[in-house]
Amino acid sequence: MKKIIVGVIAVILIVVGVSYFGKNSNQPSVKEPIKIGVSLPLTGEIASWGEAGRYGAELAIKEINENGGVNGRMINLVFEDDKCSKDGASVFNKLVNVDKVDAIIGPACSAAAASGLPIAQNAGIPTIIWASAPALPKIGDYIFRAYPSDSFQGKFAAEFAINTLKKSSVAVLYVKNDWGQGIRDVFVPQFKAFGGKVVYDEGVSQDSKDLRSFVTKIKAVNPDIIYFPAHPAVGIIGLRQMKEFGISAPMLGGDAFESDEVFKSGFAEDVMYTVGVIRNPDEFKMRIKNEFGKDSNVISSLTYDAVKILASVFIKAGTQHSAVRDALAVLSYKNGISLPVIEFDENGDLKSAEFEVKVIKGEKAIKR
Repeated sequence: MKKIIVGVIAVILIVVGVSYFGKNSNQPSVKEPIKIGVSLPLTGEIASWGEAGRYGAELAIKEINENGGVNGRMINLVFEDDKCSKDGASVFNKLVNVDKVDAIIGPACSAAAASGLPIAQNAGIPTIIWASAPALPKIGDYIFRAYPSDSFQGKFAAEFAINTLKKSSVAVLYVKNDWGQGIRDVFVPQFKAFGGKVVYDEGVSQDSKDLRSFVTKIKAVNPDIIYFPAHPAVGIIGLRQMKEFGISAPMLGGDAFESDEVFKSGFAEDVMYTVGVIRNPDEFKMRIKNEFGKDSNVISSLTYDAVKILASVFIKAGTQHSAVRDALAVLSYKNGISLPVIEFDENGDLKSAEFEVKVIKGEKAIKR
């Protein structure tokens, strides 16, 4: 009897030990959810981007989890508000060090990306961004951009102004942040290379409340066209004050003007802007509408694709960070909504990119 009791105790100790050490292992349970951090401007001057982006990401997660998740594991989204600002640093610090996410999508704004991406890179967290300042993917090999770089946009805008609009002189007024400076630094030399003359070139703070001193100088040089890559808040101030000063030169902005804030400002009629060719088909719009009762835009299709891309990579490569990075580096994704093919070059940028010009008419943007 004594031997039997000792044997039973030994078995119990083994079972308890296995259970204890299993629960306290550093290895995650196979059923533990996968976490994807999402950095978007949920408040502030481009909150409409964040709202639309949230719908795209949530629709993708719903479809993935309803179909069994990733190898039996559900995916959870952790949303953080980067405010399209330097708050990107605190957002990424929380996602990386507190939430311990497996990957990150966003930001869409270069100001948030410039401050946040070094944190992801240093921690080795795979990140898919849409912020377009040219240098961002060069931060490191864990950064991939699924939106065309401003190195393409600046050149396209210069060529459009010279060859299509037949304008030979330009006044450049740009927002002094990573996005505005980056696109200006491409546009100005390209405009000159195409034979144009830059008669004014100055930057303004993103939080400027009054641009009358700049507008006065622009009116004095009487340019053929004004190139105004600005974020919505300062952009709307500039558009209003240019109208007040009676400036009639055509206006060409950048892709930050693709926002409800600009469209509905009352000062953007006939304003043109360049934007990457990103698809947002009617069928996808209807899916968003049916699910959330809201309208979508191209940020919705970008976030949707980013989540679906990561899920496809997790299925094949697991969630180990370097394995995900290596899989993204050789990715050829052909099931996307936003682009027909998503592939990254050696710098983490899209291998191919296309831009178009839209014009604002009646609080909506149409292809020019």
